[in-house]
Amino acid sequence: MRVSDVVVGSAIMVQPTWSSFEETVAGLVNRLAASGRLPSDLVGAAVEHIRQREAVASTAMVDIGVSIPHARLDGISGIMAAVAVSSDAVYEVVDGLSISIVALVLSSPKLTGEHLNFLSVLSLLLQSERVRERLRRAASTEEVLELIRSNEPAR
Repeated sequence: MRVSDVVVGSAIMVQPTWSSFEETVAGLVNRLAASGRLPSDLVGAAVEHIRQREAVASTAMVDIGVSIPHARLDGISGIMAAVAVSSDAVYEVVDGLSISIVALVLSSPKLTGEHLNFLSVLSLLLQSERVRERLRRAASTEEVLELIRSNEPAR
């Protein structure tokens, strides 16, 4: 599964004004709902599942400024993702350590293998310093989508 098959433009935020992990998660989950990808009655459950998953083990890769919060959630089908990018910080972890790229992923509990595969492909994409720097400088959702499409691994 390709990242560009899952991320839609209406679920991308460029230079958001959130300041915490909690605001970021809520903002991205709400973007998924507003885009029609996530049923609105599942917004609260999605935020809570992400929060619980993050309490078990942080998904922040502070050394590269990336976070991939994720959860599997009853009531949805398939895999969905929302992305936030910032030239500075989407949010700060601690002591001024910035996370400038957040890719939030939700999937059906029935898709364990697909969920793990998608996280792997997404992580591989974001391991590239060149891709990360270009995402941080992106000026529009269209630019973010094009960067993802042109840099993700081939099928």
